[in-house]
Amino acid sequence: MSSSKAKKKIDKILELVQERVGDEVGGLMGATLVMADLTTQLISKEDFFDEPSGKLVFSELQLSGELEGDGAILVSVKDAIRLGGTLIMLPDVELEEASSSEDYSEEIDDSYGEIANIIAGAYTKTFEEMYPKKFRFIRKAQEVIIPMQVEVESDRPIPNQNYYQVSAWMKLNGVEMGKLVLLIPAKPLGLDEEAPAQEQAVESTSTVGAEVTDTSSKEAPHTDASTDTVGNGNIPPVEGSSEDGQAGNETTATVNTPNAKPFDTKKQKKRVDSCLKECNVRMGDEVGALLGADVQFTEHTTRIINKEDFFFDVASGKQILAHMDVVGALEGKGYLYVGLKDAIFIGGTLIMLPPTELDSIVAEEEFNDDSEDAYGEIANIISGVYTKVFEEQYPDKIRFIKTGLEKVVPMKVDTESDEPMPDVLYYMATSKMSIGKKTLGSMQMLVPLTLFKLEGLGQTEIVDEASDVASKNAVTGKADSTVGASGVGAQESASASLHPEFLIVSNDSGECSKISAVLNGRGVAFKVLDYKESASDYLPGEVKAVFLVMAEVDEKGLGAAIKISSASSLPLIAVGPGWTKTKVIKAVKYGVDDILLTPASDAEIEDKIDSVSAQIAA
Repeated sequence: MSSSKAKKKIDKILELVQERVGDEVGGLMGATLVMADLTTQLISKEDFFDEPSGKLVFSELQLSGELEGDGAILVSVKDAIRLGGTLIMLPDVELEEASSSEDYSEEIDDSYGEIANIIAGAYTKTFEEMYPKKFRFIRKAQEVIIPMQVEVESDRPIPNQNYYQVSAWMKLNGVEMGKLVLLIPAKPLGLDEEAPAQEQAVESTSTVGAEVTDTSSKEAPHTDASTDTVGNGNIPPVEGSSEDGQAGNETTATVNTPNAKPFDTKKQKKRVDSCLKECNVRMGDEVGALLGADVQFTEHTTRIINKEDFFFDVASGKQILAHMDVVGALEGKGYLYVGLKDAIFIGGTLIMLPPTELDSIVAEEEFNDDSEDAYGEIANIISGVYTKVFEEQYPDKIRFIKTGLEKVVPMKVDTESDEPMPDVLYYMATSKMSIGKKTLGSMQMLVPLTLFKLEGLGQTEIVDEASDVASKNAVTGKADSTVGASGVGAQESASASLHPEFLIVSNDSGECSKISAVLNGRGVAFKVLDYKESASDYLPGEVKAVFLVMAEVDEKGLGAAIKISSASSLPLIAVGPGWTKTKVIKAVKYGVDDILLTPASDAEIEDKIDSVSAQIAA
């Protein structure tokens, strides 16, 4: 029988099994159990345990008879407690407390084990009635597992093979629950030939443009997950440049070795996101328990962000920063931010200030010693939540330790300094907060990408932005970019009327003079401005494009790019020396459309002007 026919037959049987499971388990508990939204799929052990999830109760499931193999019944710990607790008739309050705290006692384990036996029995009866071969599903040993800690290559808790995953959502006495999942070995059922092919490419190596194969070197292939290339459209590989002394080699492609297993950044992101999501849930419970109030952390999101964007775009008003040391298998620092007024309100709620007094100190932003101590206790609770979740569910055992509080005024932060945190890429988790009926602002936890092993993802996402710009430029007719630069202090053209066609914003007189000379030679009107002058006064007007000429490609120059790009959508050509991949990516992110490397020849400057003219004509 073909695997497609086998699948069709088995799926029909599984539909009947779900009804039987609901009826028989519900009958055992004296409750109504509804099984809904049955889904099936072929899945590997690795892919199943890489899916985001918290702690699971794993019940070994053995196939015995004409078909043999090992599988599993899996439910979340919370659902196992609700099912087992309902069977032994725990009072509602006690059941809710046990479920909330995930108190999976020996008594609950025994009672849920009886339910797992009933589930296995329902499968056995239905397959005996409907399937041509005779075999039984036998529930064996049972344990609590953490998916992200499962070793894929081992035979524990199940062998490393392909499984037919059967999932259905549960509703017990009207209460929505999670999924009941069965993993049935695929090979005995004739389904293994449909297993998804293993990916051959190194997923963590991000490239823009065509694949590069290095055949000139006899050295062992490089498999660093952070290797990245930029190389098509108007954002090309930067030859001869250096970043930390190494950027000149950044266009070397990553090559797979036969035995090397590539680091999968996307799966790593799933692991991290799963832990952060669980932290978000538990923070509400544990902070609420400490405050004696209903605390909600909602609209949880994660994103990659740099220091400048955080303080420029995200942080709203004065902030209280809780410094977190990350220790254990990995070491580094995390940074927990809440608004100053929110920290005062949270701390004041903990020490039970009268509402009138609390409103007063919040309004006056009075973060006194009492407020600081009280909010510090909340920050300790949050660090404890992160520690517990990451110790339980993350492959690398790490702990978060709150080391101190600091008041931060975002607009006063020097983004190039290491205060209050270094200028690196961060993975940021954000949640909106509420206490009772009081809606507060947002809380952000920032952890360096490198600490979460997500640097490949960060480069991939930012490089994708460069790729999008390059694609857009290709469509509009821009020529491929060579990388060059310009400067300040050049004389404006004799025809530099009140209606310039080109704007030159510069702090490099030498390179600015070159561009000015070329424009003068063409009889094109232009205007030269210093960084300190307002380009927006001339935009858009009759200006066709802007040259941003930088003596050094630095934050000051890229800050000017942000101002120019926010004032208009005109083509922006960034001109400067020492371009690196990271600087190119950041420039694109800040609104740069094209790049010119200095020192630039007249021909290269002419090419840029022609590119702009062609784009406008199109």
